[in-house]
Amino acid sequence: MASKSFLKRGFKAEAERIAERCREEVGVSKFDPLDAFALARHLDIPVISLDELDDFPEKHLNKLRQPSKFSAIWMPNEDGDKIIIHNTRHSAKRQQSNLMHELAHIIRNHEVPEDIARLCLLLNLHYYNKEQEEEAKYLGGCLQISRAGLQWALKRNFTREEIADHFNASIEMVVYRLNTTGVLIQQSYYKR
Repeated sequence: MASKSFLKRGFKAEAERIAERCREEVGVSKFDPLDAFALARHLDIPVISLDELDDFPEKHLNKLRQPSKFSAIWMPNEDGDKIIIHNTRHSAKRQQSNLMHELAHIIRNHEVPEDIARLCLLLNLHYYNKEQEEEAKYLGGCLQISRAGLQWALKRNFTREEIADHFNASIEMVVYRLNTTGVLIQQSYYKR
């Protein structure tokens, strides 16, 4: 039985358009990798590593630095400006995915109260809103690998590994995008 989608009707197409617009604004084609750090700079979102957190208890930081414990979180700072805190202990490809996910939350204007975000970070908890998470997952994937980029790579017979390398993405992200965009089905239809 298929799982229930929490994405609103039309969101996937909207997310693809948002990702295209972001690429245009940063000056990156649909067929090239969009660097998450460059997108964050363009959006004026500071990206801070765990190692840069001076006012955090060291015992909590050591726990969060473990790759299996923490990826990234966006939150408002004391001035209400949005920031992203991320774990540099992950691979470069995973960091790109983590940051794209958090940037997607910000682009979609998702809200997390500052006190809740700080508590989540301190206690290694996760504020969870199913609809917001599904939106961020899908839009984050669009930002990292455009649908047009997938089609372009498949037309050139790129393997999943080559697509991952080209877009600085994990194999898991490539598989996710291939499965959610329908480009494999579309490509097999046109090959008949």
